[in-house]
Amino acid sequence: MAVQAWLAARTPQAIQFQGIGTTVSSGKLLIDLSNLALGAHYPPTVADEEIDKEIHTVKHFFSERNVPWIWWLGPNTLPKNMLQRLAEHGLTGHSPLPAMALALPEKKKAINPNVIVWQAQNRADLEAASRIRRSIFELPPDATFSYFEDMATDWLRYNPARLYLARHKEGPPASIGALILGNGYPGVYVMTTLPEWEKKGLGSAILDCILREAKIDGHSMIFLTASEKGFPLYQKFGFEHLFNYQEVWEK
Repeated sequence: MAVQAWLAARTPQAIQFQGIGTTVSSGKLLIDLSNLALGAHYPPTVADEEIDKEIHTVKHFFSERNVPWIWWLGPNTLPKNMLQRLAEHGLTGHSPLPAMALALPEKKKAINPNVIVWQAQNRADLEAASRIRRSIFELPPDATFSYFEDMATDWLRYNPARLYLARHKEGPPASIGALILGNGYPGVYVMTTLPEWEKKGLGSAILDCILREAKIDGHSMIFLTASEKGFPLYQKFGFEHLFNYQEVWEK
């Protein structure tokens, strides 16, 4: 959640604020993962009326920004009936997102030798990454297409985010993935491969690179939130399913 909040807060029109029990982060991009209410950790002393007021404030905030958005709930929400409370405010559930963890391995996995992986070094790499991202995600026509370029300073200074690209032999850049630190813990993010280059080991090569880099940095564990499509790859690498985040939004 810390990394998701950071990502959504780095775009040029971003706004972020801390409520009583949730962090709200909006990048203003017309995609839901750029506009997030994260967590629900309300102290027991907070009155029900105050929680309802904050839910209304969050809804109004995103309505004023005129963007799609999601409220992410972890496994330890307070109050326990937060999902029900959100439903009473017109926010409904969605498919769960698996949170996964891996004890970083000592040995490197066997990777297709025809795959080349490199860390983004310049604007051309960031532009290639944005092309891959918008080809995978069904973005609306007026969505911001220059996602990585708009955060060039963050991606090219390599702290807390490192972006990797991969290609097959002499092919074009066709896969991306990132290693990002959140609250001092490394995580895997924005992993995706162009459909025409799938099943060639590009994603596996990037993931292996990320794991080795995290190990070199002195970390013992790494974390991620998996998509349905990415879940089998992460299982193959030994990631274990910890719990599911719940997503809710306004219909």
